[in-house]
Amino acid sequence: MAIENFNIIQALCRSALSTPNNAVLQQITRLKDALKKAGHDKEAKSLESLLASSHKSLEMTPSKIRQSFAIGKGDELTSKTPVPVDKETSTPLAEIHFGNDLPDEIPVFEENIREAIYSIITEWTKFDKLLEIEAFPASSCLIYGLPGTGKTHLAKWIAKQIGLPVVLARLEGLMSSFLGTTAKNIGNLFAFANRYNCVLLLDEFDAIAKLRNDPQEVGEVKRVVNTLLQCLDSRKDQGFTIGVTNHETLLDPAIWRRFDIQIEIPKPSPMVAISLLRKFLQPLEFAENEMKLFAWCIEDSTGADVETLAKWIKRSHIVDKEMTISHMVRQFALLNSGRVDERKRSVILSNDEEFINALIEDDKYSFKQVDIAPLFGMTTSSLSKLKSKMK
Repeated sequence: MAIENFNIIQALCRSALSTPNNAVLQQITRLKDALKKAGHDKEAKSLESLLASSHKSLEMTPSKIRQSFAIGKGDELTSKTPVPVDKETSTPLAEIHFGNDLPDEIPVFEENIREAIYSIITEWTKFDKLLEIEAFPASSCLIYGLPGTGKTHLAKWIAKQIGLPVVLARLEGLMSSFLGTTAKNIGNLFAFANRYNCVLLLDEFDAIAKLRNDPQEVGEVKRVVNTLLQCLDSRKDQGFTIGVTNHETLLDPAIWRRFDIQIEIPKPSPMVAISLLRKFLQPLEFAENEMKLFAWCIEDSTGADVETLAKWIKRSHIVDKEMTISHMVRQFALLNSGRVDERKRSVILSNDEEFINALIEDDKYSFKQVDIAPLFGMTTSSLSKLKSKMK
């Protein structure tokens, strides 16, 4: 049998392990061992997975990865280093972000995705051993998925782990209406990145596809794609490159193949959505049944939508503390139609009977009457009477 409120214990452990030290690791290990001894294998395994990720985090200090990065020949980037500009408009082609500007925590993902991401970084800590068997760590990574799933945040976090400043360029910003200038901008950007010890982060990587829609730009497309391919090839021995895109299907197949690793970031699962909600709702705390309803409401949406819901709940809670949770959710669905699944929005905005019935029949969240009643400002007995009328 699962431990009551274990999800809260798990959330506390995850929060403590975001900045791990030996004392925290020791206490959570003790808790894991106690759970296992008591027969709570599922919960113990969950903590074991968190501990494994944190041990890796401690091992992968930026200094150790930087030493293994084999880019000692590059110059050091500073806040005074001038960035390249578009020759026609004098617009900077990139921004430089240093360690303090980058996120300390990895986004909240499913454990299998977190493990895969950690493995990318771990490769660089084993650089010497890989070199002995003529295997080289990945030097490029493409992160793709829907908008609002945490792709750019993840890219910046990876850069933080490597311990080098980030040269951030949005491909949209490299596009120019002047013939040939786009290709020159791309070449100048890569030449700049290759000169310095840095991580090159190419955001909005699918912007190049916009040129394809213009039949007048066939020659320019070929020029830009060829330049990009040559630059990605030249970058392979120079440093780490990360591409971020919302529309991976629009990328030229030859560009896609240039990335050693491709990571798809999915929409958050119900468990991840609840973890995100707890994070975004701080310092407010809500009961487990309330969190389940919030997650049910925003299911199949992005992490950005989850954050929007959390902000809405915070505001609603302060404006009217007596508002029922169901009414709060109804208002959100009414005023955020693009963020809530159309089918669920229809149910949420229907009468209480249909709303309640949809929750009871939902197999994924396993709502019980005792969970649902307070969400609608009812007692369990009054909900039972209502349910009997619905039959």
